[in-house]
Amino acid sequence: MRPVLFYIGDFPIYSYGVMLFTAFLVGIFVARSELKRRGLDYTAIYLIGAVAAISGVIGGRIFYILGNLEQYSGNWGRVFDLNMRGMVFYGGLFFAIPACVIVVKRLKMPVGAVADSIALAMPLSLAIARVGCFLNGCCGGKPSGLPWAVTFPGSTTSVHPTQLYELVLDLVLFAFLLLVRKRLKHDWDLFLLSLAGYALIRFCMEFLRVHADPRAAPFFQALSATIFAVSVGILIYRYRASPGSPDLDVV
Repeated sequence: MRPVLFYIGDFPIYSYGVMLFTAFLVGIFVARSELKRRGLDYTAIYLIGAVAAISGVIGGRIFYILGNLEQYSGNWGRVFDLNMRGMVFYGGLFFAIPACVIVVKRLKMPVGAVADSIALAMPLSLAIARVGCFLNGCCGGKPSGLPWAVTFPGSTTSVHPTQLYELVLDLVLFAFLLLVRKRLKHDWDLFLLSLAGYALIRFCMEFLRVHADPRAAPFFQALSATIFAVSVGILIYRYRASPGSPDLDVV
Protein backbone atom coordinates (compact mmCIF):
# COMPACT_ATOMS: atom_id res chain seq x y z
CA MET A 1 0.00 0.00 0.00
CA ARG A 2 1.45 3.33 -1.10
CA PRO A 3 -1.25 6.03 -1.39
CA VAL A 4 1.33 8.75 -2.09
CA LEU A 5 3.96 7.86 -4.67
CA PHE A 6 6.13 10.94 -4.10
CA TYR A 7 6.01 14.66 -3.42
CA ILE A 8 6.74 17.63 -5.61
CA GLY A 9 7.70 20.10 -2.93
CA ASP A 10 4.83 19.84 -0.45
CA PHE A 11 2.36 18.64 -3.08
CA PRO A 12 1.58 14.90 -2.89
CA ILE A 13 1.32 12.82 -6.06
CA TYR A 14 -1.23 10.11 -5.34
CA SER A 15 -0.77 6.60 -6.68
CA TYR A 16 -4.46 6.23 -7.53
CA GLY A 17 -4.45 9.37 -9.64
CA VAL A 18 -1.27 8.30 -11.44
CA MET A 19 -2.67 4.85 -12.24
CA LEU A 20 -5.99 6.35 -13.33
CA PHE A 21 -4.14 8.66 -15.73
CA THR A 22 -2.04 5.73 -16.98
CA ALA A 23 -5.22 3.71 -17.52
CA PHE A 24 -6.64 6.60 -19.55
CA LEU A 25 -3.55 6.85 -21.77
CA VAL A 26 -3.41 3.09 -22.39
CA GLY A 27 -7.14 3.03 -23.15
CA ILE A 28 -6.71 5.85 -25.66
CA PHE A 29 -3.90 3.95 -27.39
CA VAL A 30 -5.91 0.71 -27.64
CA ALA A 31 -9.11 2.42 -28.82
CA ARG A 32 -7.11 4.49 -31.32
CA SER A 33 -5.54 1.34 -32.77
CA GLU A 34 -8.93 -0.35 -33.08
CA LEU A 35 -10.49 2.68 -34.80
CA LYS A 36 -7.57 2.76 -37.22
CA ARG A 37 -8.02 -0.96 -37.95
CA ARG A 38 -11.68 -0.29 -38.76
CA GLY A 39 -10.74 2.50 -41.18
CA LEU A 40 -12.26 5.28 -39.08
CA ASP A 41 -10.90 8.66 -38.00
CA TYR A 42 -8.72 7.46 -35.14
CA THR A 43 -7.68 10.99 -34.15
CA ALA A 44 -11.23 11.58 -32.89
CA ILE A 45 -10.49 9.30 -29.93
CA TYR A 46 -8.64 12.12 -28.17
CA LEU A 47 -11.80 14.21 -27.89
CA ILE A 48 -14.03 11.21 -27.22
CA GLY A 49 -11.60 9.90 -24.60
CA ALA A 50 -11.44 13.26 -22.85
CA VAL A 51 -15.24 13.41 -22.67
CA ALA A 52 -15.38 9.81 -21.40
CA ALA A 53 -12.74 10.48 -18.75
CA ILE A 54 -14.32 13.69 -17.44
CA SER A 55 -17.90 12.41 -17.43
CA GLY A 56 -16.76 9.06 -16.03
CA VAL A 57 -14.90 10.60 -13.10
CA ILE A 58 -17.83 12.90 -12.32
CA GLY A 59 -20.35 10.06 -12.53
CA GLY A 60 -18.22 7.65 -10.53
CA ARG A 61 -17.68 10.24 -7.80
CA ILE A 62 -21.34 11.23 -7.63
CA PHE A 63 -22.47 7.62 -7.27
CA TYR A 64 -19.97 7.02 -4.47
CA ILE A 65 -20.99 10.16 -2.60
CA LEU A 66 -24.70 9.32 -2.90
CA GLY A 67 -24.00 5.91 -1.40
CA ASN A 68 -21.85 7.30 1.43
CA LEU A 69 -23.47 10.59 2.39
CA GLU A 70 -22.70 10.02 6.08
CA GLN A 71 -18.97 10.35 5.32
CA TYR A 72 -19.44 13.86 3.97
CA SER A 73 -22.02 15.30 6.35
CA GLY A 74 -20.47 18.41 7.88
CA ASN A 75 -17.33 18.09 5.78
CA TRP A 76 -18.34 18.63 2.17
CA GLY A 77 -14.82 19.73 1.26
CA ARG A 78 -13.92 16.04 1.10
CA VAL A 79 -16.01 15.76 -2.05
CA PHE A 80 -13.08 17.32 -3.91
CA ASP A 81 -10.40 15.19 -2.23
CA LEU A 82 -7.47 15.04 -4.66
CA ASN A 83 -6.78 11.47 -3.58
CA MET A 84 -9.92 10.46 -5.49
CA ARG A 85 -10.75 7.91 -2.77
CA GLY A 86 -14.23 6.69 -3.52
CA MET A 87 -15.34 5.98 -7.09
CA VAL A 88 -18.05 3.71 -8.49
CA PHE A 89 -17.33 2.32 -11.97
CA TYR A 90 -20.99 1.85 -12.85
CA GLY A 91 -21.68 5.49 -12.03
CA GLY A 92 -18.91 6.55 -14.37
CA LEU A 93 -20.21 4.20 -17.07
CA PHE A 94 -23.78 5.52 -16.85
CA PHE A 95 -22.53 9.10 -17.20
CA ALA A 96 -19.91 8.43 -19.89
CA ILE A 97 -22.10 6.47 -22.33
CA PRO A 98 -24.65 9.23 -23.13
CA ALA A 99 -21.95 11.91 -23.11
CA CYS A 100 -19.83 9.97 -25.62
CA VAL A 101 -22.82 9.10 -27.81
CA ILE A 102 -23.60 12.82 -28.17
CA VAL A 103 -19.99 13.62 -29.12
CA VAL A 104 -19.69 10.72 -31.59
CA LYS A 105 -22.95 11.68 -33.30
CA ARG A 106 -21.75 15.27 -33.62
CA LEU A 107 -18.56 13.96 -35.24
CA LYS A 108 -20.77 11.95 -37.65
CA MET A 109 -19.03 8.70 -36.83
CA PRO A 110 -20.72 5.27 -36.47
CA VAL A 111 -21.62 5.06 -32.79
CA GLY A 112 -21.49 1.27 -32.62
CA ALA A 113 -18.00 0.99 -34.11
CA VAL A 114 -16.67 3.66 -31.76
CA ALA A 115 -18.37 1.96 -28.80
CA ASP A 116 -16.71 -1.32 -29.77
CA SER A 117 -13.29 0.33 -29.93
CA ILE A 118 -13.68 1.87 -26.49
CA ALA A 119 -15.10 -1.39 -25.11
CA LEU A 120 -11.99 -3.24 -26.24
CA ALA A 121 -9.86 -0.84 -24.21
CA MET A 122 -12.15 -0.85 -21.15
CA PRO A 123 -10.99 -4.05 -19.36
CA LEU A 124 -7.32 -3.20 -19.86
CA SER A 125 -7.86 0.28 -18.45
CA LEU A 126 -9.80 -1.18 -15.52
CA ALA A 127 -6.96 -3.61 -14.81
CA ILE A 128 -4.48 -0.75 -14.58
CA ALA A 129 -6.86 1.28 -12.41
CA ARG A 130 -7.12 -1.67 -9.99
CA VAL A 131 -3.37 -1.39 -9.40
CA GLY A 132 -4.14 2.13 -8.19
CA CYS A 133 -6.85 0.74 -5.90
CA PHE A 134 -4.37 -1.72 -4.41
CA LEU A 135 -1.76 0.98 -3.81
CA ASN A 136 -4.43 3.25 -2.37
CA GLY A 137 -5.78 0.55 -0.07
CA CYS A 138 -9.37 0.88 -1.26
CA CYS A 139 -11.82 -1.69 -2.67
CA GLY A 140 -10.37 -4.32 -0.35
CA GLY A 141 -11.59 -7.80 0.46
CA LYS A 142 -12.89 -9.84 3.37
CA PRO A 143 -10.57 -11.51 5.90
CA SER A 144 -8.70 -14.48 4.47
CA GLY A 145 -6.21 -17.07 5.65
CA LEU A 146 -5.02 -17.94 2.15
CA PRO A 147 -1.25 -17.80 1.48
CA TRP A 148 -1.63 -14.84 -0.89
CA ALA A 149 -3.81 -12.78 1.48
CA VAL A 150 -2.41 -9.32 2.22
CA THR A 151 -2.25 -7.21 5.36
CA PHE A 152 -2.42 -3.49 4.69
CA PRO A 153 -0.53 -1.01 6.89
CA GLY A 154 -2.57 0.02 9.91
CA SER A 155 -4.35 -3.32 10.07
CA THR A 156 -3.56 -6.70 11.62
CA THR A 157 -6.08 -8.63 9.51
CA SER A 158 -5.09 -10.45 6.33
CA VAL A 159 -7.64 -9.96 3.56
CA HIS A 160 -8.36 -11.08 0.02
CA PRO A 161 -6.47 -8.86 -2.48
CA THR A 162 -9.65 -8.34 -4.48
CA GLN A 163 -8.01 -5.54 -6.44
CA LEU A 164 -5.44 -8.01 -7.80
CA TYR A 165 -8.08 -10.67 -8.43
CA GLU A 166 -9.96 -8.24 -10.61
CA LEU A 167 -6.76 -7.10 -12.30
CA VAL A 168 -6.14 -10.68 -13.48
CA LEU A 169 -9.75 -11.23 -14.55
CA ASP A 170 -9.83 -7.91 -16.43
CA LEU A 171 -6.69 -8.93 -18.32
CA VAL A 172 -8.30 -12.26 -19.21
CA LEU A 173 -11.37 -10.40 -20.49
CA PHE A 174 -9.18 -8.07 -22.56
CA ALA A 175 -7.34 -11.04 -24.10
CA PHE A 176 -10.68 -12.71 -24.92
CA LEU A 177 -12.04 -9.57 -26.61
CA LEU A 178 -8.82 -9.17 -28.55
CA LEU A 179 -9.14 -12.75 -29.76
CA VAL A 180 -12.78 -12.59 -30.91
CA ARG A 181 -13.10 -9.01 -32.16
CA LYS A 182 -12.49 -9.92 -35.82
CA ARG A 183 -15.03 -12.72 -35.75
CA LEU A 184 -17.99 -10.63 -34.61
CA LYS A 185 -20.58 -9.74 -37.24
CA HIS A 186 -22.16 -6.51 -36.00
CA ASP A 187 -21.28 -3.19 -34.49
CA TRP A 188 -22.07 -3.14 -30.75
CA ASP A 189 -21.23 -6.84 -30.36
CA LEU A 190 -17.84 -6.14 -28.81
CA PHE A 191 -19.36 -3.49 -26.55
CA LEU A 192 -22.02 -5.90 -25.31
CA LEU A 193 -19.45 -8.65 -24.73
CA SER A 194 -17.19 -6.29 -22.81
CA LEU A 195 -20.09 -5.07 -20.68
CA ALA A 196 -21.29 -8.62 -19.99
CA GLY A 197 -17.77 -9.76 -19.14
CA TYR A 198 -17.19 -6.98 -16.64
CA ALA A 199 -20.62 -7.49 -15.09
CA LEU A 200 -19.78 -11.16 -14.52
CA ILE A 201 -16.43 -10.24 -12.98
CA ARG A 202 -18.01 -7.64 -10.69
CA PHE A 203 -20.77 -10.06 -9.64
CA CYS A 204 -18.16 -12.60 -8.53
CA MET A 205 -15.93 -10.03 -6.83
CA GLU A 206 -18.77 -8.83 -4.63
CA PHE A 207 -18.69 -12.15 -2.77
CA LEU A 208 -15.21 -11.22 -1.55
CA ARG A 209 -15.26 -7.41 -1.30
CA VAL A 210 -15.96 -5.41 1.85
CA HIS A 211 -18.25 -2.36 1.87
CA ALA A 212 -18.97 0.07 4.68
CA ASP A 213 -22.66 -0.34 3.91
CA PRO A 214 -23.76 -4.01 3.98
CA ARG A 215 -26.44 -3.24 1.39
CA ALA A 216 -23.81 -2.34 -1.24
CA ALA A 217 -22.73 -5.87 -2.19
CA PRO A 218 -26.24 -7.21 -2.97
CA PHE A 219 -27.03 -3.97 -4.83
CA PHE A 220 -23.97 -4.26 -7.06
CA GLN A 221 -24.59 -7.95 -7.61
CA ALA A 222 -28.18 -7.30 -8.65
CA LEU A 223 -27.04 -4.49 -10.94
CA SER A 224 -24.27 -6.66 -12.43
CA ALA A 225 -26.66 -9.57 -12.97
CA THR A 226 -29.10 -7.25 -14.74
CA ILE A 227 -26.41 -5.78 -17.00
CA PHE A 228 -25.11 -9.26 -17.82
CA ALA A 229 -28.58 -10.61 -18.63
CA VAL A 230 -29.53 -7.61 -20.77
CA SER A 231 -26.21 -7.59 -22.67
CA VAL A 232 -26.26 -11.32 -23.39
CA GLY A 233 -29.97 -11.19 -24.21
CA ILE A 234 -29.43 -8.45 -26.79
CA LEU A 235 -26.53 -10.37 -28.32
CA ILE A 236 -28.61 -13.54 -28.66
CA TYR A 237 -31.55 -11.61 -30.10
CA ARG A 238 -29.39 -9.82 -32.67
CA TYR A 239 -27.78 -13.02 -33.91
CA ARG A 240 -31.07 -14.87 -34.13
CA ALA A 241 -32.84 -11.97 -35.83
CA SER A 242 -30.13 -11.19 -38.36
CA PRO A 243 -27.52 -13.98 -38.56
CA GLY A 244 -26.19 -12.83 -41.90
CA SER A 245 -27.01 -9.14 -41.91
CA PRO A 246 -24.46 -6.33 -42.25
CA ASP A 247 -23.29 -4.28 -39.26
CA LEU A 248 -26.05 -2.56 -37.35
CA ASP A 249 -25.96 0.72 -35.47
CA VAL A 250 -28.66 0.67 -32.80
CA VAL A 251 -28.23 4.20 -31.43
